[in-house]
Amino acid sequence: MEVAWTSEQRKVIDLRERNILVSAAAGSGKTAVLVERIITMITDEETPIDIDQLLIVTFTNAAASQMRERISEAIEEKLSKEPENVHLQKQAILVHNAYITTIHSFCLRVIRNHFNRIDLDPSFRIGDEGELKLLRADVLERILEKHYEGKEEEFFRFVESYSTGKTDKDLEQMILQLYQFAMSYPWPKDWLKQCVTGYDVKDIDELQKAPWYINMVNTIIFTLQEMVEQMEQLLDICMRVDGPYMYEATLREEKAMLERMIAVQDYVALSECFEHLSFGRLSSKKDENVSVELREIVKKQRDGIKKTVSAISERYFYAPYLQILEDMQKCRESVEVLTTLTAEFIEEYQKVKQEKNLVDYNDLEHYALQILVEKEGNDWKPSEAAKEFQDIFVEIMIDEYQDSNLVQEMLLQSVSRVSQQKYNIFMVGDVKQSIYKFRLARPELFMEKYNSYSLEDSLLQRIDLDRNFRSRGEVLSGTNFIFNQIMMSSIGGIEYNKECALYLGGSYEEPIKERDYEAEVMVIDLDSSNTLDEENKKSSLLENKDYSARELEAKAIAMRIKELINEENGLKVIDKKTKEYRSVQYRDIVILLRTMAGWAETFTSILMAEGIATHTGSQTGYFSTIEVMTLLNLLRIIDNPLQDIAFAAVLSSPIVSVTGEELALIKGSYQKQSLFEGCRQYAIEGSMPKLRDKLKSFFEQIKRFRKLAVYTPIHELIWIILDETNYARFVAAMPAGEQRKANLDMLIEKAIVFESTSYKGLFNFVRYIENLQKYDVDFGEAEIANETDDTVRILSIHKSKGLEFPVVFVSGMGKTFNNQDARAKLIMHPDLGIGADYVDYELRIKAPTLIKKAIQKQIQMENLAEELRVLYVALTRAKEKLILTGAISKLESKIINWSQNLNTKEKLGYRAISEAGSYLEWVLPALIRHPDSKEFLEVFEIGVDYADLPFSREAKYFLRFIGFDDLVKEEVVKQVLEEDAKEELKQGFCSKQDDEELLKSFEERLNFSYPYQELQNIHTKMTVSEIKKMGQNQEEENQGVALIQEEVPVPLLPRFLAGEEELRGSELGVAYHKVLQLLDLKHISKKEDIELQLEKMVEEQKLSKEAKESIRLVLIEKFLQSGIGKRMIHAHKEGRLYRERPFVIGVKAKQIKESFDSEEMVLVQGIMDAFFEEEGEIILVDYKTDYVKSEKELRNRYRMQMDYYTQALEMITGKKVKERILYAITLGKEIVF
Repeated sequence: MEVAWTSEQRKVIDLRERNILVSAAAGSGKTAVLVERIITMITDEETPIDIDQLLIVTFTNAAASQMRERISEAIEEKLSKEPENVHLQKQAILVHNAYITTIHSFCLRVIRNHFNRIDLDPSFRIGDEGELKLLRADVLERILEKHYEGKEEEFFRFVESYSTGKTDKDLEQMILQLYQFAMSYPWPKDWLKQCVTGYDVKDIDELQKAPWYINMVNTIIFTLQEMVEQMEQLLDICMRVDGPYMYEATLREEKAMLERMIAVQDYVALSECFEHLSFGRLSSKKDENVSVELREIVKKQRDGIKKTVSAISERYFYAPYLQILEDMQKCRESVEVLTTLTAEFIEEYQKVKQEKNLVDYNDLEHYALQILVEKEGNDWKPSEAAKEFQDIFVEIMIDEYQDSNLVQEMLLQSVSRVSQQKYNIFMVGDVKQSIYKFRLARPELFMEKYNSYSLEDSLLQRIDLDRNFRSRGEVLSGTNFIFNQIMMSSIGGIEYNKECALYLGGSYEEPIKERDYEAEVMVIDLDSSNTLDEENKKSSLLENKDYSARELEAKAIAMRIKELINEENGLKVIDKKTKEYRSVQYRDIVILLRTMAGWAETFTSILMAEGIATHTGSQTGYFSTIEVMTLLNLLRIIDNPLQDIAFAAVLSSPIVSVTGEELALIKGSYQKQSLFEGCRQYAIEGSMPKLRDKLKSFFEQIKRFRKLAVYTPIHELIWIILDETNYARFVAAMPAGEQRKANLDMLIEKAIVFESTSYKGLFNFVRYIENLQKYDVDFGEAEIANETDDTVRILSIHKSKGLEFPVVFVSGMGKTFNNQDARAKLIMHPDLGIGADYVDYELRIKAPTLIKKAIQKQIQMENLAEELRVLYVALTRAKEKLILTGAISKLESKIINWSQNLNTKEKLGYRAISEAGSYLEWVLPALIRHPDSKEFLEVFEIGVDYADLPFSREAKYFLRFIGFDDLVKEEVVKQVLEEDAKEELKQGFCSKQDDEELLKSFEERLNFSYPYQELQNIHTKMTVSEIKKMGQNQEEENQGVALIQEEVPVPLLPRFLAGEEELRGSELGVAYHKVLQLLDLKHISKKEDIELQLEKMVEEQKLSKEAKESIRLVLIEKFLQSGIGKRMIHAHKEGRLYRERPFVIGVKAKQIKESFDSEEMVLVQGIMDAFFEEEGEIILVDYKTDYVKSEKELRNRYRMQMDYYTQALEMITGKKVKERILYAITLGKEIVF
């Protein structure tokens, strides 16, 4: 069916030969439109282009893969209609190598092709993040040590002034932070020099030319203008019939005073204005006709204005200007020391990486910049290499443009044709969703074009996509209602108006129940009554439990989820597949949090306790899990057993199982020796035979492990340890065993990645892990949940970007904003430089400089802008139901204060937005201006004429305030009843102990055993593998030692902190089976033919790149040269070979298992790897990748499976199976059954 594009979407698809900025609102279908534009360009009837003439840049590897897949599918769809179209056939081939990539992958491609231009060894590799972090730590340590040894006075003064504690951790963090800021600029060292020149202010004229000063004055003037506007609103109130007219004269004088200050730009003059600033005294005249409420509103609003103006004076005009200049000049030395240290770090770090032939992601950008850009003074021009790319690329397409930085902007500009005055850059994004400030994204690049590009037909054109095809109208109108009031250009960087608002693009059926889909706000009032009646107080719930705000909020969410999933009265949502209404399930619900730390654990705990299945991807805690700590301690003592703490931990673990009393006995017997030496002595002469034997056995294991550690790869050593100590089996049997086992597997994964770094050996691995812990690198526990599991998911708002969910809870909205980055002694800003405190460490004096105060305010405002955008992303994830939740204290006083903003302006006001400390302090002031809040405000005796408020009546909100009683009373009652029931049962049973018949009845019921228990394990359908496992000891399945030692360890698991996956276990087996299924045996004569066919499988997306890299060609070659391999090749050439053939046969239950005493028919299904005909009879072939101790083990393990294959083949073909051959790939042997 043909897609009905909107007129704006059609423009995006069809317009050419210009720079285009597409401002695409959330859910506007930007990806679909981008794909259609690409397809239209490559299928244009007049001037079609090839897909590899486009550079398509996406934000993530996943997005690039998805984009490539969607383009490929679109080409295939076109080809199905025009199968003879040669151009389309060519595109179907080219798409697999087209420039559909992230910016870093593009940079890598540039460097690989032009490494000679920058004198770089082409065999470089991208360093693992953990490895790079350790390298950075080593380099920093060496640099600081060098300066300590140099005894430089400037360095010592800097350390004394800005370092705290007994370590250099603060200094290291400052250098690393400044390094990251510098590397986000095209010329890092130039930027560092500019940071120092900000302190070269000899007089007030030079100060007033500084960018930070201009920015500061603009902030002051804008704030004063906002105060003048508020004064005008107060004057309007005074002029009402019942307004406080007696205040008018004073307010007009004060308004005029503020207007005069706005006209002043000079710092000295402004300082004098604030010094002589004086607000008058309001008239005390009384008049019964004047509204008391309006009088109070004017007083409170005026007090707020006075407070804001006073804050400006305290922040920027706190001392005489000569003193301010002197303080800044004294800070110059410290800033220069810091920038010098950072420049040294850049050079040394680069040298170390070059020695190890490593690059990081910053290097990729800057090396590519060196190749593509030639610097000319303060300007730049494209290099010859860039011009080559200009000739290739007809258009540069940039997705998620709002998240670009300055380096990426220059890179993509250089390969565009803009330098030739030909505009061919297509940018798409949404500045309202720019939430990566911490990665130094520059949304102002987007805004610069957003404000300068024309909406009319032009060479620099902007197109707005405002139709949302994701969400219900209720979600959109609710989101618009809030952001119309709180997002403004002075704070959020963009004015939320009709151009930016979300408009309904999709269609939903009429709701089953009226108001079911309205947006909700659940506010937990932390000051509500927490007193329950005496009967309920006896519950241990309140006696022993102090609920935190997070726990109360989680309980409120749990209560609402139970209401939503109720089959009869709950919410109905549209099923994605059937397109019909159905009841909400847990998997439809997501809880979004601004930060996961501390919150996710609490929410998960409370929801699980309420019986709600919940999943959250843990972000921390990996190294603190008992199984990982135990294994790491064992590795430590294998490396060096003279570590008492690690040794004691292993002894007391299940690996050795020494009790506390036994440890005390050993230590008490050998007090002057280390624990290791004491244990070794006790193993020889100890008095307890059982303990002696345990220690002897353990020391034998340690001796063996220490020998293995010399030459065995770390991941293999861990495998051996887990197998020989049985520790993996032990943790698998513990509660949450699957998770614990996954954590151990994850440690093996980290070991595999470690082996690929520049560090080697057990000692370095232990140090590697210890340093990761030291520098707060944590991974979170291993992920074992599936997205299709029926669980409520808890995600961070950042993780949810780009996703959508039927029901969204945006929670933790009462959490205070994080402004730590604006409170440090040294603060940094990418445009304004470094803000330092003036510190005299001898006199122990510290004072903030003016530049720091200016930068501090700018950071605070940018943080607020980021929080606005994060909130927008959260609200726009919901498809059908949006619920906002948060906990708040002092609700009544805050509501009364916020009610002062019930003015007739659409925006809340600069002061109300800029002074907010949490999401709730934005959302609630906006919502109490909504007509649905009328009844609530009346509780606080606040009357509102909503007819005066200029808001859309489309938005509907259900405001719900929840107290402590509402959340815990039901649970308390439930616990009381349970306790009473237990007590009654106990007393009733105790009073009838002598009743033998009652006791007998209890025993019979409690010991009842269902007589047909075994038969319930019969399934109507089973696979051959399931039957095999049923008849085989599970322990045997998990055991096995390789008969051969691999020359090179095959990478099995995902790369550490990167997105590349490699295969292991069953996944590796599947990969080998896939290859043997797809190989064209007719065209293989040498090893290179196999390699070429594997590459073709990857290109055709029949085999993943990770699978290909995990396949060992030597094993495939050995198979094809074996007797059975040659017979299969011969059969294939004659068309007698059949591979991967499925079957289903009927078998009686008792044939499957003797204990199944039943004639019931069971369907057995499976897939045969291969079979072929020879002289009218069948030869059955099966491949296996198991690591086993002997051929006999393979025979025993798979005999039953081969029997079923034989039975199926003979039933299907009517021919006899002459031979049954199992080929063990890792052994390279044929095993005949």
